[in-house]
Amino acid sequence: MVGLVIAAHGSLPEALLDSARLIYGEPEQTATVSLMPGDSLEGLIERLQAATKQVDAGEGVLILLDMFGGSPANAAAFVSQQQANVEAITGANLPMLLETLMQREGSAGAQPLAETAYEAGHAGIVNVVAAFKKFRSNQQSSG
Repeated sequence: MVGLVIAAHGSLPEALLDSARLIYGEPEQTATVSLMPGDSLEGLIERLQAATKQVDAGEGVLILLDMFGGSPANAAAFVSQQQANVEAITGANLPMLLETLMQREGSAGAQPLAETAYEAGHAGIVNVVAAFKKFRSNQQSSG
C-alpha cells in the first residue's frame, strides 16, 4: 500500500484526517505534518522526511499539501528529490483525501495514486448554487 502524508499550514492536516476518519475509518500508513508559527523550513523538511519514511512500506509515498509555493510544498519538493518514489499534490481537500484513501490499496504505486488524488481534488470542487439551479431546471423541463 502506498503511504500517505498530509502536510500543510497550521492544524489543517490533522483536521482533514479527523474528518476523513468520520467517513473512512482509521487509515493505515498515514501521517500528518503541520507547519506552525516559528517552525523553520529545515525542521519542516526533517519532520516530512521522517513521516515519509514512517509510512513507506516499499510502494512509495504520496504527500497531500495545502498550496503550491508554501513552505510545506517546498519541503515536499525537497523530500521528493532526496527519497525515491515520493509524489506530492497540492490543493488538498476532503474529496481528494477520501478517494486517495479508498484507491491506494489497489494502486500501482505513488505516481498513479497522485493522478487519482489530482482528479478527485478537482472533481470535489463544485459551485453548489449553480449545480442546484441546473438540477432544478432539469427536473422542471423533464416533468
